[in-house]
Amino acid sequence: MRYTPLLPALLATLAASASAQVTTVDEGRFLISRGGQRVGSEDFAIRRTPGPGGGTLVANGAVTYDDHRLAPALRTDGAGAPMAYQVTVQVGSEVQERLSGQIGRGRFSARMQTPRGESAKEYIVADGAVVLDDEVFHQYYFVGRGEQAGSLAVVIPRRSAQVTMRVHAAGAEQLSIGGVSVSTRRLVLTEPGGASRQVWLDTNGRVLKVALDGSGVVAIRDEVPR
Repeated sequence: MRYTPLLPALLATLAASASAQVTTVDEGRFLISRGGQRVGSEDFAIRRTPGPGGGTLVANGAVTYDDHRLAPALRTDGAGAPMAYQVTVQVGSEVQERLSGQIGRGRFSARMQTPRGESAKEYIVADGAVVLDDEVFHQYYFVGRGEQAGSLAVVIPRRSAQVTMRVHAAGAEQLSIGGVSVSTRRLVLTEPGGASRQVWLDTNGRVLKVALDGSGVVAIRDEVPR
């Protein structure tokens, strides 16, 4: 009986230790507009779990547009190199796409399910590549972790494609987020066809704004990250 009171304390210690293993790198919400008109929002969280080789990062999101929803989940190693990805695209109550894939040994092996059936694809992924799925914005965090100038291999999972974009550091800027002025650095990504994507990051590398110049789509945080 004299040892019984120690059990709750031990369980509390173990629970605290387990929760301390996972840290939040960034979380928040983007407001998405096209041509100045609100079309959706994105809630997301990026969390780090320590472990051998630097641990892992997991980036999850819930992206809601007027007519469809996306639920992306990306897992990378501690340096931000992609390891696994999955995304579900839903219209109303019906799943239109469900993609899941593993990235390793220079290849992306993925399975896609749609109402028409299931297919499998595999293609080469270059060293240093990042995953940027269409209509998802928190994933630009992984662009900011890399080199700030030069070529960048970009995997676009639902297109089953990898493209090379040019990255240019455009310098420091002040950006208004929720009425608060924030110091940022701006990156410009140029697509193979010439269209550009602008990304604003705070001093901790967290994405504050993304502008897709070719389509007029802008995603901006609703408040300053805490």
